[in-house]
Amino acid sequence: MSGLAVFWKHFEQKLKHIRRDNPLPTACAMICEHPCEARCRRNMIDDSINIRGLKRVAADFAGKVEPPKCAPSTGKKIAVLGGGPGGLSAAYYLQLMGHQTTVYEMLPKLGGMLRYGIPNYRLPKDRLEEDTDAILETGIQVHYNVKIGEDIKLDELRKVYDAVL
Repeated sequence: MSGLAVFWKHFEQKLKHIRRDNPLPTACAMICEHPCEARCRRNMIDDSINIRGLKRVAADFAGKVEPPKCAPSTGKKIAVLGGGPGGLSAAYYLQLMGHQTTVYEMLPKLGGMLRYGIPNYRLPKDRLEEDTDAILETGIQVHYNVKIGEDIKLDELRKVYDAVL
C-alpha cells in the first residue's frame, strides 16, 4: 500500500471511530463551540487538545466512509418522529441495534435545525448531506412531508410500531 493510501485510510478509520459515538461528525466538527477544550486536563501542562479540529480534519479528508454493520434483526419496528439531530441519532443507534426504524419528517429534507437554522456559510448543506446519507445507509426508512396529527395520527403509528419515539 502506498504512503498516500495509508494516509487516507488513517482518516477513514478515525471517522469510523468518531461515528461510534456521534452519527453527525461532519456537522459537529463544523459548528461545535468546543466547550470541552476549556476543561481539558491538558491545560494543566500546556494547552488543550483541539478536539473539534481533529474531528474536522478526519471529516474533511476521510471521504465516503461506510457506516458500521447493523446487528441481526430483532423483528421490532420503531417509529421516530422528527428527522432533526435527536431523531436521526436515535434512529441511527436503534437501526444499528437491529430494530427496523422509520423516521417521519414533516419537512422535505432531514436535518432539522442543522439544515433550516444554521446558515450555509457555517454548515454547508452538502456536508450535512454526507452525514445524513451515511445515517440512511444503515437501512433507516424515511417518510418526508408527513405531519403527525394531520397526515397520520399518533394512535395509528402505535398500532403499527412496537415503539414510537
